[in-house]
Amino acid sequence: MKTQIILAGVGGQGILFSSRIFSELGLKLGLEITGAETHGMSQRGGSVVAHMKLGGFQSPTVRGGTADILYSFEEKETYRNVHFLKNGSLCFVNMADKDRFNQKILQHLEKKDIVFHAFDATGIALEMGSVRAANISLIGFSLGTGLTSFDYKDLKDVLRRLSRKADLDLNLKIFDTGVELGKKSRN
Repeated sequence: MKTQIILAGVGGQGILFSSRIFSELGLKLGLEITGAETHGMSQRGGSVVAHMKLGGFQSPTVRGGTADILYSFEEKETYRNVHFLKNGSLCFVNMADKDRFNQKILQHLEKKDIVFHAFDATGIALEMGSVRAANISLIGFSLGTGLTSFDYKDLKDVLRRLSRKADLDLNLKIFDTGVELGKKSRN
């Protein structure tokens, strides 16, 4: 497996925890892992981007037009980071209404055969009792779509290992809910 991932959002959305999930997944699979984080004003509300590379890569940052997957935990961060995606890649955005997304950008993504999924990860996580776990919900959703090459058991094991004891049960439930909703989106 060789995969380049961009995780984009704002401070407080769990970007760094998400990058740890993919780092641990790479370790579990015996892959070389490289990555880098860029922090703007990373306190709550400031832009945070993590670059993750699973497999044998030379540099830690993802060049524009080469990412396989963009996980955007905030709509505006999608606009700032969509240039990283290559033709035929995947874009998962935390937003309730795909129709709100800039239609010109959607047309651009379609021309590049980039699969776009809007999913209300925040709404699901909030409904289940932890808005902080929206990142876990979006990752679960992406897995459920069947479009990523990640394995359910592997990701769940990593989540089990990384979650704080107090958050573990809820994180696993939110992850599984995301997976199930991702499966339903296939229809």
